Amino acid sequence: MANGDQSPASGDQQRPHPLANLLNDAKAGKIKVRMDLEQFVYIDRDCQTFLNNIEQIQNIMDEVSQQENWGLGEHTLVDGKELISGKTLVKRFREKARGKDDKNDNSVYAVMESHKQVVRDIQEMYRTIRKQITDQDADAAARYRHLEETLPKQPPANPPPLALPCKP
Repeated sequence: MANGDQSPASGDQQRPHPLANLLNDAKAGKIKVRMDLEQFVYIDRDCQTFLNNIEQIQNIMDEVSQQENWGLGEHTLVDGKELISGKTLVKRFREKARGKDDKNDNSVYAVMESHKQVVRDIQEMYRTIRKQITDQDADAAARYRHLEETLPKQPPANPPPLALPCKP
């Protein structure tokens, strides 16, 4: 792939790679797979779809963490005093959506960031293996480029909706 053979951004290299051993083995040529070249195309596309979905979730969590009005009494004054429980609950919801540390806290955003790294590692591992195959065989390289350009996109799996409607 023209853009698919790039290594992760420099910021990603600072985070631990959950699949570091597999990546190193793939780069060293120690991993052997039996796959049709078209499966490499589909794995790469599926990983990209998954990364896009993770980013959508992260964007939603970022919006949730910045939401001003929650309707939980966070701006309520009772006899001139603030309703502390409302402010506390809103603070906890915001932190659970996206905390202060996107890489180490237990927010949804941070958990999705760790999932994103796993998917990137899987994608990089298969790209490395595919590149080794196509670097050694010009016919395979030509077939791969042709498949990449001509294979129809598979429809994505139907994920459950992010929000389910409430029953009355």
